[in-house]
Amino acid sequence: MQHFIGFDVGGTHIKHGVIDEEGNELTSDEYDTPEDEQTFRKKWQEVVEAYQKEHEIVGIGVSFPGHINSHTGEAAKAGALDYMDGVNLLELFAELTDLPAVVENDANCAALGELWRGAGKEYQNFVCITVGTGIGGGIILDGELYRGSHYRAGEFGVIPVGNNGECMHEVASASGLMEACRQALALSVDEMPHGKELFDRMNSDVHLREAIDEWARNLARGVYSVISMFDPQVVLIGGGISEEEKVFQLLGRHLETFELWDDLQVPIQPCQLGNQAGRLGAVWLAKKKIAPRK
Repeated sequence: MQHFIGFDVGGTHIKHGVIDEEGNELTSDEYDTPEDEQTFRKKWQEVVEAYQKEHEIVGIGVSFPGHINSHTGEAAKAGALDYMDGVNLLELFAELTDLPAVVENDANCAALGELWRGAGKEYQNFVCITVGTGIGGGIILDGELYRGSHYRAGEFGVIPVGNNGECMHEVASASGLMEACRQALALSVDEMPHGKELFDRMNSDVHLREAIDEWARNLARGVYSVISMFDPQVVLIGGGISEEEKVFQLLGRHLETFELWDDLQVPIQPCQLGNQAGRLGAVWLAKKKIAPRK
């Protein structure tokens, strides 16, 4: 049984684990995302060496934010890790370990994880939209990841959806939802309740209900645009917000008001793998590209 290390690099935490060739995660952990490249290198190498002492590792898959050229390894933009902008990640990893590694955009990895072991298993054509601090996306066409000519396919967050042209990152993300609700409740950031409590309170607070409804309309506009462009079999929604059933009820209600929705509509479902999807997708790439079965 082949074993891989999967990394999911985020702006706040770096999650990692050992995953076998069938997609079973044997162990996992996380650490705070370093604030500079030197510390990033040190922590990453320590994790790899520790796993190598316990497991026979054949390859490493890394899910990374930003615009990643998966062929050359160059991170033109590295999301919140701006100290990695312009760094060739494959060259960096090659300096830290003799294990072969692959690297791919985090939203693309999430889509591949869902394709392998999650909600996308039954589909050959689907779109995964991740709703977090910003909006990301992965596109699966004919069972393969579509990256685009400049490795920027799936950047759904730049789609203008607000009444004044605001993009999805600003008004349809989880952070956009929290800011809209904060203003509706007239609370400070520290006083804000968690997301689930906001949805529980919306029926009894008209201002909160209006804020959440407007956020859902903005998200629905983005979903509608993506469906009209790619005609997928299903749209998968990821991120913590996907655990809230009311989100899908609100999306459905707004989508039904859009012209031609009766003709364009496809199922909209939550992702199944949670924060494990990125690691699984990265390992799926490693399994496919650097350690195929003989």
